[in-house]
Amino acid sequence: MPGSKSVQPPPHAAFPEEHLRRALQAKGPRARLREAEAGLAFEPEELAPDTQVLLLRQAYLAHVELHQLRRAVEIADAMAAIGPLKDFAYTDKARALHALGELRPAIDAQRLAARNAPANRRSFHLWSLATLQHFAGDVDGAEASLLRGLRIAKRDRPLLEAHLAYVQLDAGRAVEDLQAIRDELAASPNGEGYGQYLLGMIAWTLGDRPRAAVHLRAFLRRNASVDEAKRLTIREELRRARVALASIESD
Repeated sequence: MPGSKSVQPPPHAAFPEEHLRRALQAKGPRARLREAEAGLAFEPEELAPDTQVLLLRQAYLAHVELHQLRRAVEIADAMAAIGPLKDFAYTDKARALHALGELRPAIDAQRLAARNAPANRRSFHLWSLATLQHFAGDVDGAEASLLRGLRIAKRDRPLLEAHLAYVQLDAGRAVEDLQAIRDELAASPNGEGYGQYLLGMIAWTLGDRPRAAVHLRAFLRRNASVDEAKRLTIREELRRARVALASIESD
C-alpha cells in the first residue's frame, strides 16, 4: 500500500533452501558450517533429499577446510546414504580418506563412486579410481580402470588416453603413438589444468626436462591459490610435480 513501510524478513532463514544459499555464499568454513547445520536442523519432511545432500556437502567442504577430515568422511557417508549424487558423495569420501593416508579404503570408496555413477559421469570416476590405484602402485588395476573409462569416454577421452600413457611409461612399459597422444591432449580443452600435469610428467618420464619444466610450472602456477578442497583433490599430483621440478632446477 502507498505510504506503508515494507515488511522486513525475520533475521533467521525460514526454510532450508535459504540456509543453503547462505552456506554457498559464506566467506569462511565456520560460517558455511553454521548455515549448513541450521538447514539440516529442519524436520525430515521439510527437507527435500537433494537439498539435504547439498547442505551436507557444504558441511563436508567446511570440515575439509577446517582439517577435520575424519568428520568429513562421516558427512560423505551421510550424503551417500540419502541417494541423490551418490557417486559424488563416494568421491568426496575417497578424497578425505586419501588425505588421511588411508589409500586402500579411498580406492574402495572411489570404486563405489564409479559403480553408482550415471553413464555420463562414469568415465570421470573411473579415471579418478585409476589415479588412486596408480598412487598405490597397482599399475594393472590403474590400466584396467582407464581402459574401462576409455570405452565410454567422450569429451575427456584425450585426458584418459594421456593418463594411461603416463601410467604405462611410469611402469617402464612401451606406449604406441605416444606423440599423437600428447598432441591430442595439448590441443584439447583438457590440455590446460590437469592436462599440464600429465604432459609434464610424461615429458619427465621420457627425460625431456625442458618440456617437463614448462608444463609442470604451468600446472603449479595454475594451482598456486586453490581452495583447500581442490588442494586436497590434487595433493599428490602437486607433490610429484614439485619433486620433478626441483630435480630439474637443481641440475
